[in-house]
Amino acid sequence: MYLSKEEERILNGELGEIKAKAIKILTTLGDIFNAEKLIPIESTQISGVSYKTIGDAGLEFIEDWSSAKVVVESRMNPAGMDLNDWQDLGISREFAEKQLRIIKALTSMGVKKSCSCTPYHAGLVPTRRSHIAWSESSAVAFANSVLGAMTNREGGPSALSAALIGSTPNYGYHLAENRIAQMVFEVNFNLTNFDFTLLGYYIGTIAKNKIPLIKGIKQANWEQLKSLGAGGAASGGIAMYMIPNITPECESIEKPERIVVSKKDLREIQAKLSTGNEPDIITFGCPHCSYEEIQEIFMNVKTKNKIWIYTSNEVKERIKNIPSNIKILSDSCMVVSPIKELGIKCIATDSTKCAHYSQNLSQIKCVLKSREELLHGN
Repeated sequence: MYLSKEEERILNGELGEIKAKAIKILTTLGDIFNAEKLIPIESTQISGVSYKTIGDAGLEFIEDWSSAKVVVESRMNPAGMDLNDWQDLGISREFAEKQLRIIKALTSMGVKKSCSCTPYHAGLVPTRRSHIAWSESSAVAFANSVLGAMTNREGGPSALSAALIGSTPNYGYHLAENRIAQMVFEVNFNLTNFDFTLLGYYIGTIAKNKIPLIKGIKQANWEQLKSLGAGGAASGGIAMYMIPNITPECESIEKPERIVVSKKDLREIQAKLSTGNEPDIITFGCPHCSYEEIQEIFMNVKTKNKIWIYTSNEVKERIKNIPSNIKILSDSCMVVSPIKELGIKCIATDSTKCAHYSQNLSQIKCVLKSREELLHGN
């Protein structure tokens, strides 16, 4: 890789040992993926924040790096607990102390304590064609697809390294020639809100990490597109999708593989991910809910069952008049928190991403239904 004189100075340790390690990670990635150089970025979103997922080794790594400072706006992914209300949930003190050490180390580096998988709901909205280094899978899909920003699906260490250097290797989705769809999915029926998460998951199982172009969707809002991308990222690693007249980019190869999607395909995804019968709680916010989504939930809730809604702290601070059976949680989510250790054996959700990871990561059962069904107690 070509390095500028300033980058050579960093690599040689003139700006400190940690930044030398950081740029070494970036240049190694660049060499692996044949990047010619590093390019400047506007922001980072760093995963590997929850103590549940990174453990003691991850905690030690972050604390070892905590003397360095980030040089671009940087946000954290969800942590393993609500940073303020963890005691009310029954989180153990041992877990909480280690989780708070992770947050302290990151904030000392200049990373903002905004623990969310939807930073675009919390004030960080990258502009079209801007280069960023984000790592949470659904955030990456949303940034590339809906916002038209340019990012690869970074790991926690590479995103942190990019934050410290202000650059990332120029490969993958940072190159216009790689932002072209290889498969076309045709949808010939109207989609409900719930269908978007099912469609994303279905497409991900087939497209894997290829870019799909989805035809037949006439209109879609941010919440629907967020659900679509989250489902595809969970099942197949999709980092970008395209929809004619909706996403800012829409270009495919000359003769892409074509697949017609049926309603039956989506119902089969729902059946596959529904493994439980009697949930202990209903959960919303995977990815994190927007303020508007939460207000809609409040207006439509009929059930008296216990509901947990996950969102960013920025959104939580705006919420008023919370129904008695609803708890608003920030900084965390049901996937990266020790939810099984809280005595929860089965959750209900309207998110394929939540259903996927709850079973594979948290080892609990799940009921997957539409938000309307869950709010009405059906």
